[in-house]
Amino acid sequence: MSKIILYLGYWNLDDPLTHSTIFPNLKILKKLKGVEELHFVNTQREKPSNLSQLSLQELRVNYKPIFSKNIKPNLLNKIYDFNYFPKQIIKYSKENNINLIIARGAPAGVLALKASKVLEIPFIVESYEPHAEYMKFSGTWKSYDPRYVFQKKWEKQVKLKAQNILTVSQNYKRQLEKEGVNPKKIEVVPCVVELSKFYPDSDIKMEMRKELNIPTDATVGVYAGKFGNLYHDKEAFKLFEEASNQLDNFHLLLLSNEKDSFINKRLKEFNIPKKKLIKKFVKHSEMPQFLNIADFAFATIKSMEVSRFQSPVKIGEYWACGLPILLSQGIGDESDFIEKEKGGILIEKYTQLNLQNVIKRLKHLLDLPLDSSHYSAIAKKYRNFSQVESIYNKVLLE
Repeated sequence: MSKIILYLGYWNLDDPLTHSTIFPNLKILKKLKGVEELHFVNTQREKPSNLSQLSLQELRVNYKPIFSKNIKPNLLNKIYDFNYFPKQIIKYSKENNINLIIARGAPAGVLALKASKVLEIPFIVESYEPHAEYMKFSGTWKSYDPRYVFQKKWEKQVKLKAQNILTVSQNYKRQLEKEGVNPKKIEVVPCVVELSKFYPDSDIKMEMRKELNIPTDATVGVYAGKFGNLYHDKEAFKLFEEASNQLDNFHLLLLSNEKDSFINKRLKEFNIPKKKLIKKFVKHSEMPQFLNIADFAFATIKSMEVSRFQSPVKIGEYWACGLPILLSQGIGDESDFIEKEKGGILIEKYTQLNLQNVIKRLKHLLDLPLDSSHYSAIAKKYRNFSQVESIYNKVLLE
């Protein structure tokens, strides 16, 4: 039977995760045989930009945003959202004869669970991770928080009811099997990268450095993202400080929307010269050219009990652009093979002595560098979009 698919996202249209993980998947689904129609529905908490809407129009999918009421406090809004959103999904699905829902992420998976029960159609959850546990271990939710309690309860139901669960790591696949989830319905699809957009380019490196007044002989380390919650804060700046102390003409490239006041406070606290900082918040489409400025990348993600179940998008993007990575131990499947594949250096602990040793090892690596194609080949091996297409073909035929 031909599929009329509703692809369900939980992030705003302008969110970098929508652009880096949802848009490429929609492009793949649109081309698959057996997909008669493709509809994209997402939850919105603000008005989407014209630029994002234009990007979506290029994919030629039917689009319907569902707007949150943004009620205060957040808890009341969550209660309202998880009653209102499924009703809207059900209404839209009936109007468009949807016969399969694909949800991106655990929160969207809950919405798909609720809608599919009424619609009596199957649903697939991709990029499935233990969201409730992430929020608890990051300190965002407490174990008694109703958001944690209900998300945890709903995730158990998703594991039972979903036609397929596409998780992002082999580590989480093994964990789900231990929990008794049917192994036949679990597939592994890490967060992949569009290699046609993310790749090493020495010309871009020179052009961008000239544009940003970064010396050609500077050693540039890039960090993309936020600080706090799932990511290290002061520990990350301790590592930046050590890089500043040991590396010749070190420059720090921060691709982040953190407030300047916060960044300036940290620079002062950790004796990092402000003149050596380049801070930008760029669109996802601009990420490849900015990543190409760097010589290496920081991935200072917190190592928690559930971190081994992750598949951070930025790791694949760093490798694809030819960068070795400084990666916290215990992150996804990557920390199991990063040194074996010579993809960078593992940060076992964020103690002063260990950080000094990490930067010493990095200095040696940069003095005798591997070609950028070595790192982009790792991205091709582990974060290739062909993996997504292969799994889609498999599960859509079931």
